[in-house]
Order: sequence, then C-alpha cells, then structure tokens
Amino acid sequence: MVKVKDLEEVKKRYEQAANYAPERYSRAIPTIEWQKNAIAAEDLWAAKIQEAASRKLRAKGIARISDEEFRRALAEKGAPVLGTRMRMAVNRHAENWAPYRDALQSVSLPPKTADPIANIDNRVKPIVEALVRKKRELKG
Repeated sequence: MVKVKDLEEVKKRYEQAANYAPERYSRAIPTIEWQKNAIAAEDLWAAKIQEAASRKLRAKGIARISDEEFRRALAEKGAPVLGTRMRMAVNRHAENWAPYRDALQSVSLPPKTADPIANIDNRVKPIVEALVRKKRELKG
C-alpha cells in the first residue's frame, strides 16, 4: 500500500502554505520566461485541444460543477477582486479599445429611414463590417 498523508493533514499544510506561497510566487515572477516556450508548444496544445474535444472533456468538466457551485465561486472569488482588477487594467483596456474606436469613427452613416431593414443594411452592417475588418487586421 502507498503511504499517503491523512486528508486533514493535507488540508492543514495547504492552508499553511497560503501564508508563504504569495511571497515565493512574487520572487519567481522576474525569472519567468513563458512566451518562447508557449509558442514552441503550439502543436502540442493543438493536439491536446483536439484530443480533449474528441473525448468531450469540456462537457464532462462542466457537468461536475453545478450552477450553485459556480455562482458561489463567482460570489466568493470573482466579485471581491473585480473592481481592483478593472482599475489595474484601465490603461490596457483603453489601449486595446482605441483601434476599434478609430474604426467606428471612420464609418459614415446615412440618415435613418422609416424602413428598419434598410436601416440594418445601411447603418448596422457598415459598423459590423468596420469592426470585423479591424479585428482581422489586428489579429492577423
């Protein structure tokens, strides 16, 4: 038989690790070089995604979490940090939005008409087309 720690002991040690893990994590951050290795693993990633899709692993994983568990996690983990993370991302958000804003400003729209279908064709579609074009341009 394999010797393993008691579940309560594992929980206790995990909780204790929460006291020093953030400091260790912060010390490691300056040494991390992720981009080159992540790009090099593209083929492996694609193969694993394809395998997961063929085995329907996403659906199996989703089925393990009830709506109530999901809502509880959002309330306990997501909501408390949302505002802080948004404030931290203000400049990046503006930087990422700026090209789309410029694309929208470049669209000339004719006046509205009484025909709702004509309004869709003449006013909505040009907006969508400009945004799609910009997204393709930026994403390559």
